[in-house]
Amino acid sequence: MQSRTRNYRQIHEASELLWEKLGMLNAQQRQSFDEKLMMSWIYHDFALEGTVLTVAEIKAAVDPEIISSSSLIPAYDHIIAVGEGIRYILDHREDRIFLSLDWLKKIYQLLLPAGKKDQVQYRKDNPIHRMYFHDLAAADKISYRMRKLTDWFRTEECRKAHPVELATEIHRELIRIFPWPDISGRVARLVMNAILVSEDYWPGLIHAVDRHNYYDVLRLDQDQLLNLVVDAMEEGIRSANRLYQQIVDASRGF
Repeated sequence: MQSRTRNYRQIHEASELLWEKLGMLNAQQRQSFDEKLMMSWIYHDFALEGTVLTVAEIKAAVDPEIISSSSLIPAYDHIIAVGEGIRYILDHREDRIFLSLDWLKKIYQLLLPAGKKDQVQYRKDNPIHRMYFHDLAAADKISYRMRKLTDWFRTEECRKAHPVELATEIHRELIRIFPWPDISGRVARLVMNAILVSEDYWPGLIHAVDRHNYYDVLRLDQDQLLNLVVDAMEEGIRSANRLYQQIVDASRGF
């Protein structure tokens, strides 16, 4: 993984300032911000996978005050799981991450819907009908590819990698391996963002409008995906700052 000169320092400083500002919000303001961030994060992650959710569907799944049923919302259990995964990485933002196979499996388990949390086995087949158009690891090569990835975690190259490039590289490799059925792409993105937020960066939330570009760059070299992630981080910081200001202004009666 070759490093290129990018505005990482500016992104890091902007991210740190944003986290600092959020920490100064009162409980009601922070709840409002976190709810909108959660809704946006879930919406775009599902849209990347081809499922367009309504605000009402997301809210019904993540708001404990709303009594709903999975029979009414097909993706209900998956929405809850994604919400739990997002909360987990944000709640543990200040914890040091120890990259390992066990940690990757933990993120995967978080994103499994209720009743399936014990289904952590690698996929057994090679899917034909799928949205990811790059070559996936053959099912009988997954274990080897995952060992190779996690062996890399212990190398000097990995330890010295810039956090943004490290997060993007792991994201790319997990999607190329696609170790688990159905939600490996979702796991790869949450893993990437867990690494980013643990280093005080703002998460790189790839928006639905970039869906086709996202799938295209997964087939190309690392720099293409890295550019997309960096752009997502920068846009996310701008959007979050606008939301922050709206919430602050509303509390002042502007």
